[in-house]
Amino acid sequence: MIERLSKEEYMLYLISDIHGDVTSFRKMLKKISFDPATDQMIVMGDIFDWNDEGIPLLEFMSDYLVDGSMQLIKGNHELFAQMYIDGRMSERQWIIFGGGGTVRYIKKLNVDDQMKLHGYLAHLPHYIEIESPKYGNCVVTHSGIHCGSYIRNVDRSINITESIKNAVKRDEYRFLISPDIHNVPFADKKAFDRYVFCGHVTTSRLNEDHSYNAYVTPYYMDLDCGNGERYRGGRLACYCVDEDRVVYI
Repeated sequence: MIERLSKEEYMLYLISDIHGDVTSFRKMLKKISFDPATDQMIVMGDIFDWNDEGIPLLEFMSDYLVDGSMQLIKGNHELFAQMYIDGRMSERQWIIFGGGGTVRYIKKLNVDDQMKLHGYLAHLPHYIEIESPKYGNCVVTHSGIHCGSYIRNVDRSINITESIKNAVKRDEYRFLISPDIHNVPFADKKAFDRYVFCGHVTTSRLNEDHSYNAYVTPYYMDLDCGNGERYRGGRLACYCVDEDRVVYI
């Protein structure tokens, strides 16, 4: 569970799928008046790819990550970078997944720095637990859940954290690229033992009006509002947990 100050002293923010867009991220921090001395932010994965500044974005975030005001969760694009460095993904494969700009930056790093980056990415968490005034106990993750990896509690509810651990243990790649949380039967969604915040699937594909607004359901919320496809009208979304509001850039 994330260590939290009292509600009066800080705000907790969630943001996902920034995709190498340092400019929009800076604008968002300014718009929400983010103060690293008092506020906290969970970045829900996919800081790399589809734009050219994934590594500069990580460098920009580094001071916040060190002082603990920001935490980064592993997304599929962080895994792609890890796999590229250790040889499990070819340059051609990664470029297909939008990694061209990130590849160019990684190639400029010496071997030691590449391995440091690999080690950092390899140890990123797959989820963080938080408390929400509106939703109670929650899990913040990148892709949600994988329906083939459920772990159920004694009361038959689906244990979200244990299901995520099980999915990662079975196949991390498959878990991180899975859109399953949007496709599981309604009965299974009702059985979630806590609310889930995720990204990964662009919300224009989920909202009936195809808008780039946060996709909000009684059981989970998707915050990937298409910043990786701003040329189509996508935007960056940031959810304030304590005020239950979404801010867009």
